[in-house]
Amino acid sequence: MSENVYDFEKEARKRYIRERSRKWILIGGIALIALILLSESFFIVGEAEQAVVSRFGVIRRIILNTSNNFHQDYAELLEGEITTSGDVKLVKGGGLQLKMPFLDTVEKYPSRMYTYVSDSEVVNTAEKKQYYIKTYAQWSIEDPALFSLKLGTMTTAENQLDNLIHPVIVQAINRLAAEDFVSNKDALNAALAQGLKTINHDMAPRGIEIKDIQVHRTILPTANIESTYSRMRADRTKVAQQLRSEGEESYLKAVANADLEARRIEAEAVSDAGTIRGEGDAEALEIYANAYSADADFYAYWRSLQALEKTMNQNSTLILNSTHPLWKDLLNYATTYSNP
Repeated sequence: MSENVYDFEKEARKRYIRERSRKWILIGGIALIALILLSESFFIVGEAEQAVVSRFGVIRRIILNTSNNFHQDYAELLEGEITTSGDVKLVKGGGLQLKMPFLDTVEKYPSRMYTYVSDSEVVNTAEKKQYYIKTYAQWSIEDPALFSLKLGTMTTAENQLDNLIHPVIVQAINRLAAEDFVSNKDALNAALAQGLKTINHDMAPRGIEIKDIQVHRTILPTANIESTYSRMRADRTKVAQQLRSEGEESYLKAVANADLEARRIEAEAVSDAGTIRGEGDAEALEIYANAYSADADFYAYWRSLQALEKTMNQNSTLILNSTHPLWKDLLNYATTYSNP
């Protein structure tokens, strides 16, 4: 008969291992729960994202981009909406955000621009001329809470835009003359700007803002092609003639200014020449006067010789009275100095 010996040391070691295992399991469980709580307590809103935080289905907070001024720009239209009631907190700026774990749910929406392009539709101008056009619009979700409540999906938003944009564009073009629609961009843009206000008046309470709206493409019906091209040629001819007239006017102004400047320069040159000539004559007269005062008899004699030189040539015969001024001085000089 064998005798069983109880090993106290071995049993103590097993008990120690079991206690340590339970301890680490407890620590691991607590860490896992803490990690889950942390992950459920924080969320990140990207730079191109917006978010709606709800608790038990009730919207509590909206996180918007820092550049979002939608609620200020459309304050009158949004009056009475849930996002302006004061029960919903508007927060600007993304990044790391805090929420109640397991109680709050977060829905994220992109804040980028979307492009809407319509199908080709027929429009009539004020003269009942038909054109096939395509329109496009740039739009974005500016209030994700209103968007989620009233539209919900991008498809619904596109359908809503399709129901609004085309009628507004048609009404805007119906008031325009064909010439303005085809070639007057200022008139067309003014009509589209008015239509843009009308569309945003309807879409702002749905959390959407249309940034821009334009005619994407214009297709001429066969019956209107020739008349439209003729009108466009006439418009271009008119513009070309106006440019030529403006160029001719600029040319004539430049020529007239150049002629005026030339005459001014010439007049100044003539004036300067007269002044210089007068100063030279005055200086010459002063020299003559000084010379005459130094020896009046010689000066009179020298002037007589000059006069004779200018009036006579090689074959000239001059007959003068002995008392003539041209001859008198020479004769006096000859008779005076020839008989010492």
